[in-house]
Amino acid sequence: MKEMASFSTIVVLLFSFNIHVIQGYYYDKGTVQTITKCPGYYCGRYQIPGDNETSLWSSCGPCPRGSRVNSTWACSECTSSPTAYDWMYLCFMVVIGLLAQWYSIDMMLPDSQFSWKTFGSHFSALIETCLSACITLLVHEPLGSLQLRSCTVNHLSDWYTILHNPNPNYEEVLHCAQEAVYPLYSIVFVHYGLSVFMLFFIRPWTNKAFQNRGHVASRPIYAALYLYPILALIHGIMAGLIYYAFPSIIILLSLMSHAFHFASRTDQSWRALLYETVSCIHNLVVVIGHWVLHGFGLVALTLWLQPESLAVILTLVPLPTFLYIVLSRFTDPGKFHTD
Repeated sequence: MKEMASFSTIVVLLFSFNIHVIQGYYYDKGTVQTITKCPGYYCGRYQIPGDNETSLWSSCGPCPRGSRVNSTWACSECTSSPTAYDWMYLCFMVVIGLLAQWYSIDMMLPDSQFSWKTFGSHFSALIETCLSACITLLVHEPLGSLQLRSCTVNHLSDWYTILHNPNPNYEEVLHCAQEAVYPLYSIVFVHYGLSVFMLFFIRPWTNKAFQNRGHVASRPIYAALYLYPILALIHGIMAGLIYYAFPSIIILLSLMSHAFHFASRTDQSWRALLYETVSCIHNLVVVIGHWVLHGFGLVALTLWLQPESLAVILTLVPLPTFLYIVLSRFTDPGKFHTD
């Protein structure tokens, strides 16, 4: 009897499962007068104006640009402003392009020490980046303002909506890919495009003013024409990951670059390192720049994890410099030998 009861229970469960599979996921296709649910995380409906003061709701699909689906499957316009973390992310994407240009200028120009020609190239890259960043903000909503109207970032999947197109009942795929993080994704492409335009518009004049000719003038331009498409490709694929990891990335890169800058010195004694840093304007600017980047990464990481400790964390900004200068004599490879 117990075996029969168990068998009948299994049969009932299988029958219920088959009914559920046959029924599948039901949703109203096409336009509707009253909003109903949509499949997937990012499929929604937006209002279509009708006659006689009536309106219809569209079929399930992607929300228009500048809006995203809410809890009632309606596409609502994004009216919030970017958070402090969002602004720091945008600043990071701007600064990474500027630093890539500065690095290429230092690597390709023949003058290893500070000169007016290198200063002119660095200054031109700074002006180009600042102008393109300002214009990028002005052409986004609200138009003519340096403010932004944005959608709130909730999950990592908000950056990769193309990977979350639903396929209800395995009948058809609903393409609901959209910019759920508007405008944090597209605005970076606009900035990089304007940076290339500014490169062609401003760099020739600065090269003429600072008398940069030949390879000194052309090589940094060619390098930038390679760098910006590479940065755009990286952003297009890894924007969501960079958004959550950029504080750690910039801290790590600043520490590595900082160590490389000091390790390239011939004399690794603490007196020589300290004297060359203070006496040479180029070295002093490089060290201060590393401090700014290191502090920027610490601020972004602290605002995200523990904002109340910001003041204490900022006191650690110069620590890598002092540690390298003090401990360099203990890590000099020349002092190690094999028996």
